[in-house]
Amino acid sequence: MKNFSFDLPTEIEFGFGLYQELPQKLEVGKRVLIVSDPGLKKIGLVEKIEKVVSDNGFEVDVYTEISPNPDEELVSDLTNYIHEKGSQQIIVLGGGSSIDAAKVASCMAVNDGPLEDYQWNNRSFENPSLPLYVFPTTAGTGSEVTGVAVITSRNTKKGVVDKYIFPDKALVDPELMKSLPPYLTAITGMDALTHAIEAYLGLGANAFTDSLAEQSIKLIADYLPKAYANGEDEKARYKMAVASTLAGIAMDQAGLGIVHSLASPVCANLHLSHGLANSFLLPYGMEFNLIARKEKLSKVAEFLGVKTSGLSKNDSALLAVRKIKELQRELELEEEIEEVTDVNPDLDKYAENAANMFLINNNPRKASVDDCRKIFTNIFYSDRS
Repeated sequence: MKNFSFDLPTEIEFGFGLYQELPQKLEVGKRVLIVSDPGLKKIGLVEKIEKVVSDNGFEVDVYTEISPNPDEELVSDLTNYIHEKGSQQIIVLGGGSSIDAAKVASCMAVNDGPLEDYQWNNRSFENPSLPLYVFPTTAGTGSEVTGVAVITSRNTKKGVVDKYIFPDKALVDPELMKSLPPYLTAITGMDALTHAIEAYLGLGANAFTDSLAEQSIKLIADYLPKAYANGEDEKARYKMAVASTLAGIAMDQAGLGIVHSLASPVCANLHLSHGLANSFLLPYGMEFNLIARKEKLSKVAEFLGVKTSGLSKNDSALLAVRKIKELQRELELEEEIEEVTDVNPDLDKYAENAANMFLINNNPRKASVDDCRKIFTNIFYSDRS
């Protein structure tokens, strides 16, 4: 038994068509900025939100220059845009990149000093962020309920952690996720699964986070293939939205581990999406942690729907790893993964970066630079079969 705390200052609202109620949630008379990415602008989601807000009398500006793996330059550009337009409250529409960039920029807009002070030098924000309303459009990131925003800096994905990084409201509307294409549904869903499993296995896990992670894993196992097969399946979209938010809360409160640590150099150097990196790294991280978490990994196998009756904890745990690889195949990610691993990275550089990630301190099995190098060697130079 251990002592633990649980703190979630973000208010969560959940339901189909929630975006239509947005004007009633905003602060009257304050200028609005919508932050999103070019893809959501192209398919009309940004315009849909803009119309709902502007039709109700709000002055609205739009920033849709968010790119994957946002860096300091992008955050600076967004912060300057906020100042230029006189934005007083921010709506974010998108996945983790848009949400994380907006979380940091909404703080930087009302606090002095360079970003590196807060990201690298442990400086805390003195002033609360601008009011921030987050609409996740993927069932994967969980960033709408976390007190961290990951920004690429010094060729590393580094979190900005602060109590003011939490959004004011997480508005989880599965209606906005129905247009997500199959591939993005797959990798964002695998991202959520990684969050849940790492939170469940990590040193920071507790009774509350275990319950959240367990439910998330079960929902993803049941509904990710269905959402992938048919994006218009409203029940599948709803359940995946629930699963993603549960996993986001679990990871924020319990922490992550080696999978996300390994993903940092992969994303930074190969310019991969975070979801794809976690998709193929997850089974390697689970295998590495097997010796330290056999009982919990055997439970993960059960949550994933594997029949474990009569099997040892070790065999059940191994089946959990196998099930993840089966899910990769079911979601047709094998070709994408093979393309990623068909490179010749600087293993020493990757290993040192991963081993020095703060997140790795929460991993249940200690991981050295040499351990990380061995995992990367297995990934990039061994037969994946």
